[in-house]
Amino acid sequence: MPDRLLREEELLVRVGWIVKVRWLFLTGLAILIVTGRYIFEIGFPFSRALTVWGVVFIYNLGFDLYHRLYKNWLTPDLTISRIEAYFQIGMDLLSLTFLIHFSGGAENPFLYFYLFHVIVASMLLSRAEVWIVGFAAYFMFLAVVVLEYVGVLPHYPLEGLFLGTHHRNILYLSVVSLGLMITMVTTIYLSCTIVHSLRDREINLVLTRNILEKKSGELEEANVKLLERQKQLVQAEKLASMGQLVSGIAHEINNPVQFIQGNMQILREAIGDILPILDEKEANDRGLKIARLRYPFFRNQVQVLLKDMADGAGRIGDIVKDLKTFARRDEGRLDEEVDLNRVVETSARLVHNKIKHYKVVRDLAEGLPKITGSVVQLEQVVVNTLINAAEALEGRPDATIGIITRMEDGGRQVRLSISDNGPGMTDDVRDRLFDPFFTTKQRIGGTGLGMSITYGIIREHGGTIEVDTRVGEGTTFHYVLPVPRGGP
Repeated sequence: MPDRLLREEELLVRVGWIVKVRWLFLTGLAILIVTGRYIFEIGFPFSRALTVWGVVFIYNLGFDLYHRLYKNWLTPDLTISRIEAYFQIGMDLLSLTFLIHFSGGAENPFLYFYLFHVIVASMLLSRAEVWIVGFAAYFMFLAVVVLEYVGVLPHYPLEGLFLGTHHRNILYLSVVSLGLMITMVTTIYLSCTIVHSLRDREINLVLTRNILEKKSGELEEANVKLLERQKQLVQAEKLASMGQLVSGIAHEINNPVQFIQGNMQILREAIGDILPILDEKEANDRGLKIARLRYPFFRNQVQVLLKDMADGAGRIGDIVKDLKTFARRDEGRLDEEVDLNRVVETSARLVHNKIKHYKVVRDLAEGLPKITGSVVQLEQVVVNTLINAAEALEGRPDATIGIITRMEDGGRQVRLSISDNGPGMTDDVRDRLFDPFFTTKQRIGGTGLGMSITYGIIREHGGTIEVDTRVGEGTTFHYVLPVPRGGP
């Protein structure tokens, strides 16, 4: 099949090439006829030879005009090109046979021009068709020899080139005919073998090129996946190292924080009991000072100071809680059957106060297959993402949050997409998005652990995170999670 395709492709291209080669042949033939007649004074029917030359000139001009003015406007057609090739080769064989007849028949030294057509046929036609062309050429020549021998056709000798006439010499005719046949068979065999070998090489080159292109595409795809895996491994190693560090820090900070929070409660109760006593004393001593502050000012500010201290300790406690979650997220069980749509609904209720001022568009697919994992951890992922989206939309009049769930890959995975039309992220922010303690919300107390925790949770569930963001157009987080085999 590849050999046939190449042969047909070559036929479509080279059938017009024969016309150009025939112009060269006509030029050489004209020179040969004129020099043979007037320079070498060889006797032969000059007018008849010129007539054959004129016929070839006319039909070649027709083919030339056809290719120049008409065929270029047509859609390439293999059937038409094959018929044209047959017609051209057949016309050439007839013209050559008449030319040989008018210039000595078997005595003509140029009878081996038949081989040229065999070679051309081997480049354009199948092996069987080449053999047909070869035998047709041979039998045309043989018909001229036989008909001249029996006297049906007149013999036109090449006067001045041969001393005697050989068209009735049976030995001479046998040798010439046998020589032409042997040469014809040998030429057909060699030309077909060479052309077939070249086509095989071309086929191998095409197949090799296709394989190389395919391998190149596979290597490029593998390289992209490798780079992505490398980023994930670097991130995982970074998170693992950070987790060990954070675990120790959180443990060391947690005890003092609990001690401070406990003592703050005692101090607030103590101040509540002490203030009435100080009020009585201040009534008798209007210049009373506490910690170098006049008592009325101290009395108004002490509760604020204690509240700020309690809030600060609570804030430290929240940070420690996040640190513990970050460091110990792998301790949770991941063997629950999770309905992702229900996780979305629950998480949306948990952050209702945070997102109630924005338009929330939900598009949750029905019949979503359940996944295996931790409901609490996945709720944490959704909560973190919704809070981030809400904070990114702060102050925007057309603020919208989109939540979409979909089944993909024939039910082998599910996708959760949470989008906002906020300011988007720069490439630098996107590249550092999952780094621990990286945050763009320092002014509102962001710890920079939310997305790191999210990354760890999704990775532990065997999923991937895709982030689509464009500055000024918003951000979409895609969480792709696998559905266990045998699941719905």
